[in-house]
Amino acid sequence: MTEKPIPNYVDDQLQIFFWEVDEFFPALTIFIVMFMWDQLLLGMVVTYVFVKFFSRFKSNCMDGVLFHMVWWTGLMGMNKRFSNGAVREAVK
Repeated sequence: MTEKPIPNYVDDQLQIFFWEVDEFFPALTIFIVMFMWDQLLLGMVVTYVFVKFFSRFKSNCMDGVLFHMVWWTGLMGMNKRFSNGAVREAVK
């Protein structure tokens, strides 16, 4: 039997190092783009500033706000029933 880590709460987001997953991937993207442009120091500064501001934004919103914003714009599917957030329908 292999041990698996159990989060404190069922709905907790995945932690990567000391960041939550919705902070980590945008920060990683910023860092990689700036690294490819040979702007490593600027990339580290911009990544740090983004994470600080986004963490403050997240503390004022509900959990998973980034995933909801990405789904609402239609860039990602949520599940089988709600595959595209960009579809806006009026229910009669």
